[in-house]
Amino acid sequence: MAEPTVQRVRIYLNGEDRAGDRPLYQAVLAELRQSGATGATALPALTGFGPRRQVLPDVERQPVIIEWIDQAARIRRILPLIGELAGNALITLEPVEVAQGVLRPGGPFGAEQLVSDLMQTDATGIAYDAPLLAALEHIATAHAESLAVVQNKTVIGMVSARELVWRGGLRLPPSLLGVLEPAESAAALAALQGRTVGEIANREVRGVSLTTPIPQALAMMIEWGYAQVPVLDAQGRLAGMFGQREVLLAAARQPEPVDAANVGVRVGMVMQAATARVALGQPLATALAMLITAPGHLLFVVDSDGRLAGILRLSNVLKHLQGDERNVLLAAVQRSQPTPAAALPGARRVIDDLIEPAPAAVAFDAGLGAAARQLLNVNAERLPVVDSEGRLSGIITRGALVRALLQQSE
Repeated sequence: MAEPTVQRVRIYLNGEDRAGDRPLYQAVLAELRQSGATGATALPALTGFGPRRQVLPDVERQPVIIEWIDQAARIRRILPLIGELAGNALITLEPVEVAQGVLRPGGPFGAEQLVSDLMQTDATGIAYDAPLLAALEHIATAHAESLAVVQNKTVIGMVSARELVWRGGLRLPPSLLGVLEPAESAAALAALQGRTVGEIANREVRGVSLTTPIPQALAMMIEWGYAQVPVLDAQGRLAGMFGQREVLLAAARQPEPVDAANVGVRVGMVMQAATARVALGQPLATALAMLITAPGHLLFVVDSDGRLAGILRLSNVLKHLQGDERNVLLAAVQRSQPTPAAALPGARRVIDDLIEPAPAAVAFDAGLGAAARQLLNVNAERLPVVDSEGRLSGIITRGALVRALLQQSE
């Protein structure tokens, strides 16, 4: 007989059952959510008795029934985990017919595709007592979004450029460190000297498990605000890293529809229309006031018709400044408040000779897979989106593309 497509699991517990420091029903629900179950509900019962015939007279011992309805294949994968967690509980399983509702519609990442299928397996962590400068060097030179912080072989948190800035006191973006003079670099890194990774690590975020479904891991990653998170084995040890790059690689491998009319979700539907841009002929000082606060310290440059002409990058501008102008710009970048254009160098100089060629733009009507391939090809965080006439329409970022892929998989 063929296995039913959808099944219902009932887990019978007592309100007094515990798993560590919390009620067992809460621990079971947390495990179901972490492992990618579609949905479950804990239902309190008025009273009852079990095989030992004891009637449960008070609220604390009130029976609790967890009802979980899901695809049979997903239940088959997760149920052994629940059996280990609630070893003495009565658990029943039965087929059900869904009269209305959808159990997780399809998308680029199915619920049975796990983090372990896509993760980067050669990831290395950093010891909690390692110098902050070592973490910065790894993030800056290896282009790693984040590092798992390890103590006694167990992941205890994360550190990224965000922690280095917010908690470590680094006032310059890592992308600028490579163009600093020795004295400038020493001054910028002074706040990190003598400090360890454990001082600033985010211990609230440890990672996701090997068996976490990809849609669930993406939702958690977006909720935490990281582009990459550690993957942990059953003992809490580092097994790999999972992040935006792995998601885009998977999306890029998916075949594009032969008929352009069947592309589905297009870049123009998920792009960011409000774009940090500047026009050719703009005074450098005016552009710098925008560039200091622009995402990634990058501006897209357009001509008089709005067509993409290139990019203006803060690191490239800094290479071309010397003396007082350079000092003023570095001070402005490290200031917490915006600096007006009148206080910045370049009031009588235009940006045109500082412009770099723009990376290949993404077409407004391109599919998400095509956008993923272009972002990966140039290893960029964001790319310009242009219309059929080459006019700048907006930008597509890795984060926005990942969120769009997740929405298709929910």
